[in-house]
Amino acid sequence: MDFFINFIVIALFIFPFIAFIHEAGHAFFLKLSGGEVAEFSIGNGDVLWNYKRFYIRTAYFAGGRVVPKNIDVLSKFQRILFYLGGVLFNFASALILDLTTGYELGIFRDYLDSFIFVSYLNVLVNLIPVSTIVGDSDGKKLLNLFLQKEFEH
Repeated sequence: MDFFINFIVIALFIFPFIAFIHEAGHAFFLKLSGGEVAEFSIGNGDVLWNYKRFYIRTAYFAGGRVVPKNIDVLSKFQRILFYLGGVLFNFASALILDLTTGYELGIFRDYLDSFIFVSYLNVLVNLIPVSTIVGDSDGKKLLNLFLQKEFEH
């Protein structure tokens, strides 16, 4: 029973919060580069609730996305920062909590430890260059960007 409750808490609360931090990283670097956010969403699937450009989707525990209004106006360096923004925010939040709480890898004392572990895991998973049913990973977008011979900016 304890495992089931922990799984539910992690899946329904910790995953969406980690996704929010990840997407906030993308949005931060997009805005820092002078870009504009067309959509900031948590989850995938149909829209469950929205406010202006912020959406919560039915599978709110399954990732998220930041859609730029016009990514073509960003330089190559700005696009790299945009694609890395999510993992940078996940890594920074996990590292800060890791250093301030005495987290030990693989030891789960509480939900904060689970948050730290899953945040580090999210960094690694997002950097793997793969295509999924919901689109390319950040790692795949970065790889494609580095492999482009001609670049507009």
